[in-house]
Amino acid sequence: DRAQHLHEVVRPALTTGRHVVSDRSAFSSLAYQGYGRGLPLEIVREISDWALDGHWPELVILIDVPVELLSERMAKRDLDRFEQADEAFHARVRAGFAEMAAADPDRWVVIDGTLEKDEVAHAIRTATLTRLGI
Repeated sequence: DRAQHLHEVVRPALTTGRHVVSDRSAFSSLAYQGYGRGLPLEIVREISDWALDGHWPELVILIDVPVELLSERMAKRDLDRFEQADEAFHARVRAGFAEMAAADPDRWVVIDGTLEKDEVAHAIRTATLTRLGI
């Protein structure tokens, strides 16, 4: 799925000079499959690298929300299979995202997801414009 998305959507857009925005990436696979489900991180990373043909995102924006608030927000909508997991799973995923962000601060921007929606949107816009030089 990621390989197909890369070849059909991402690469053609990048070739024409456009920016690509995605709500998930291979880093999500690392967080959910590796940190959350306990699969070996190196194997998940190798499979992701193969699927992406080495083309990892240049910028990753992490909207960080405490697990308790996440559970409260998710209770208000239908959930997918990952979202239905228990709080311990979500805590591991959150810790995984935080670890990846801390290890690669030139690629990652962490935004406080407890802020008001307009403040989060402003932070995303500012980070995007600044980091990508747009």
